[in-house]
Amino acid sequence: MTQNILQSSFQLSGKGIHTGVPCTVSVHPGAPGSGYVFTRMDCPEATPMKLTPDSVTDTDRRTTLSNGTTTVHTAEHLLSALYAAKIYDVDVHLTAGEVPILDGSAAPWWDAIHAAGIAQSTVIPHGITLYHPIRVEDPETGAWAEAIPAALPSFEVKLSHEEAAVGPLSAFYHLKDDYGNTIAPARTFTLASHITPLIHRGLLKGAEPGSGVIVIDAPLKDEDWKALEVFVGLPSERSEDTDGLPLTTFRMPNEPASHKLLDLMGDIALLGTPVRAHIRTFKPGHKTNTLLSKKIMEEAKTKGIPTYNPNQEPLMDIKKIMSILPHRPPFLFVDKILDMTEGEIVGMKAVTMNEPFFTGHFPGAPVMPGVLQLEAMAQVGGILALSSVPDPENYLTYFLKMDQVKFKNKVGPGDTLIFHLQLTEPIRRGIVQMRGQAWVGDKLASEGHFTALITKDK
Repeated sequence: MTQNILQSSFQLSGKGIHTGVPCTVSVHPGAPGSGYVFTRMDCPEATPMKLTPDSVTDTDRRTTLSNGTTTVHTAEHLLSALYAAKIYDVDVHLTAGEVPILDGSAAPWWDAIHAAGIAQSTVIPHGITLYHPIRVEDPETGAWAEAIPAALPSFEVKLSHEEAAVGPLSAFYHLKDDYGNTIAPARTFTLASHITPLIHRGLLKGAEPGSGVIVIDAPLKDEDWKALEVFVGLPSERSEDTDGLPLTTFRMPNEPASHKLLDLMGDIALLGTPVRAHIRTFKPGHKTNTLLSKKIMEEAKTKGIPTYNPNQEPLMDIKKIMSILPHRPPFLFVDKILDMTEGEIVGMKAVTMNEPFFTGHFPGAPVMPGVLQLEAMAQVGGILALSSVPDPENYLTYFLKMDQVKFKNKVGPGDTLIFHLQLTEPIRRGIVQMRGQAWVGDKLASEGHFTALITKDK
């Protein structure tokens, strides 16, 4: 998985569909690790709100977020577009409390994000790793949502409407799919039997023609037809038949299901990081979406722990590693490089009983020496350092010092060590400084700060 950053700011304006209040939303690049932060510019006394699933205070017809002083409604379409773009750090400034509905989809946000520019971050988003399925249910409606552990994020929704209305539509989205064409254009939809009472009550003050799809799901009275025509802004084909026709044409055959998936991604985005899971819902809605987000946050491992999926194709296998590092068995302690960016790397080593050091290091109770854990970590870091030069096979990496070294847990035969190293400063004059950690599952085995010199003397 990769993480992106927003290269410049952008701004969109419109009315909130529920309040009818005009609002200008300004989205700015955020500091690494800052998350989604919303600030109400019209409320000087309000404190900025960093979004989490605990920010949810209401899910009636939209997701409402609050930290006690800042309240924001209907942010799910914006969040869905940011999440699909793999952008997890932004500062959002609003001039009112409800994010504009625009055309009822995420397409305007998606287009604005790409117009502002996207670049790949040097941070690897390790995300949230699940170790067992997580499920939530709404006994009143029969709706449910669940997250099943998977190598990469994917989303699926199934609708259960009557055939005469929308029908049992479904939608699926994988991390590698084209969100901009398959999900972003899907507009919010509602059934005529649900929306006409709201229209008669004077609600949905910010709805405008084209800001959603209304589906005729039941015979309507004359006053209901008139109210719908005024609401939509155009005359409609009246019929007493329950024919399931929308008052406006669908942009895609499964637009209702695609929009529900859009909403699901917007509510899962409250976690602020990708989830290694297949997330699926039945009778999807903001209530079950956000309940699932909360349960994932409570139960998942969210420490930024790198994980190893044996089905994942490595970035470098042992042959590639040996073409870069001068080390050879029995002093080569890296099996695979799993991921790497300009400033970060993840590698792994499978520890077996055949390791030569077990012969003399506590043979009755074999433990991998801590200094060799650091050596393995240093070798992974050496690959990151050598990736900064065009011909790494002609360079050597000499480690100058190790600071803040700590050993947390024992490592023994059968363990798989996952190494995560990050540059703490840009490489200057061949000097490399990085922070490293070695993990076994969700337990930190060792860590330290490394300083090295790369030099062309091989």
